[in-house]
Amino acid sequence: MFERMTKARAYAYLTGIFFASMIVSNILATRTLEFEFIALPCSILTFPILFIVNDILSEIYGYKLTRDVIYVGFVINIVAIVLYHVAMAFPTSSPNAHAFTALLSTTPRLFIAGLISYMVGNILNSKVMVKLKEKYWDQLFVRCVISTAIGESVDSVIFITISFIGVLPDNLVLTMIGCQIVFKVLYEILAYPVTRKVIEHIRTLDDGELKGQI
Repeated sequence: MFERMTKARAYAYLTGIFFASMIVSNILATRTLEFEFIALPCSILTFPILFIVNDILSEIYGYKLTRDVIYVGFVINIVAIVLYHVAMAFPTSSPNAHAFTALLSTTPRLFIAGLISYMVGNILNSKVMVKLKEKYWDQLFVRCVISTAIGESVDSVIFITISFIGVLPDNLVLTMIGCQIVFKVLYEILAYPVTRKVIEHIRTLDDGELKGQI
């Protein structure tokens, strides 16, 4: 599977991980992790992977190719939601129909919040990562953490504000935003050694079909 790996093949694998993490995160978001003072969507377990892969793509392949992945992910999000609701519209005798609906249905408010936060957060993360490279090209850790902190913060503010403002108390909304940002940034920091190793390995690969496009 990984024989004769090139940057082109690595790009395909990273894109697949990005899309898979995105779909899984959307499903996990229907369940919450409950602590004493806050409840957070389970998507915080996988959603930071999007930003880690975003960092790797931006560092190796640049903003334009990373942006293409983000745009395709945006379309996949819409197609997935539409297909879920089309499937729910058909009559069925399946004993799991109620569970299927409960798991995959979403309100227009959450749908819009998810799309906007995904697009803005990921695009911002990639742009900041690439922009910082011009000045801090030898400080990968700084670039990864700062770009993720900015992208994840904007993502969390947009999603939670649109989803829950007016539904939950304002102080709880602010707490949820703060907790998500802290958790996601810590996630990025803990995962950094792996991120660095992946980036260093891909840098050694031949360009493959991406030659002249990076």
